[in-house]
Amino acid sequence: MASSSNNNLDNQIQWFKDGVTGGYINYYNYTEFNNIKAIGYGAFSNVRQATWKNSNTVVALKSFSNNGLIMKEIINEIKLLHRVSFHTNIIKFFGITERKSRYAGFYLIKNQIY
Repeated sequence: MASSSNNNLDNQIQWFKDGVTGGYINYYNYTEFNNIKAIGYGAFSNVRQATWKNSNTVVALKSFSNNGLIMKEIINEIKLLHRVSFHTNIIKFFGITERKSRYAGFYLIKNQIY
């Protein structure tokens, strides 16, 4: 059963890689953000406010654990955000980044709502 779970996680990570190489998902280097501070915590994710260095845009970085169940939820959220991205009341998804540490997974980059 662990093998099946590992295969699912590998497939989900491959989905991200294919999205980036195919131009469907933008990938940003984590060093492009500064002034990073925690603004919320949940059972499966943490949200941090950050400033995008190239534009001084304030964004939300949503981090997730790197496991199969959560990765599936991230993929579903990205697909949903792409389907409704035209609506002005929907948070804009910019792309993903990855922090190189043992605790961080992928981040969704979104406009922050005040």
